Amino acid sequence: MPTMCWVNKLAKSLVLLLLGLWVINPVYAGINTSWVKNNEGQVHLRMVDGTAYDLKVIADVEGVFYDSDKHPVEGEKYISLFQVSPSNSAHPSGLCGAGSEIWLYVYQVTGAILVEKTKRLVSSCLRSISMASQNSGEPGQDSDFSSLQWNLHGFSIEWFDNVDAAGRPLWLSNFVLHDGDFLQQDVLIQDKPKN
Repeated sequence: MPTMCWVNKLAKSLVLLLLGLWVINPVYAGINTSWVKNNEGQVHLRMVDGTAYDLKVIADVEGVFYDSDKHPVEGEKYISLFQVSPSNSAHPSGLCGAGSEIWLYVYQVTGAILVEKTKRLVSSCLRSISMASQNSGEPGQDSDFSSLQWNLHGFSIEWFDNVDAAGRPLWLSNFVLHDGDFLQQDVLIQDKPKN
């Protein structure tokens, strides 16, 4: 009887490990991340394959960190970028005056243009949202976006601090491409596989 219980626990752990490997592909968006300042409402993105794109951004965006790789998902290619804006520019000495709000934008590459597919708030001083890679304690953590990981079905974000609609703490959010949209599937901290 104790042997059967041990075998069942081992099988369950193996299934969770394989599920985790399927969801998270070791291709990190942070590997080729570059910073581009907002130049009169526009940023210029130069990709690894030599293509370039000009994107319009709103005035309060200081600049963007972008991944210069194109990621294949379900037969299409996508790029990701992070728009950085001040949290409280009207009151720089007030609450979150020195903080920032970071939005992830994902674009589908369609010929010579980029089509916005989704955007998500991934770091916020005002709302206490942050990614795990930006809370590592390592030098340069503010520009470490390796918590975003691409896979063949979409991408995932590992959280340091975020909650779902019911207020439960999240470990991971998977964004799976379905009928042209990225659908969010959250994994709670309590469901995180134990190492």
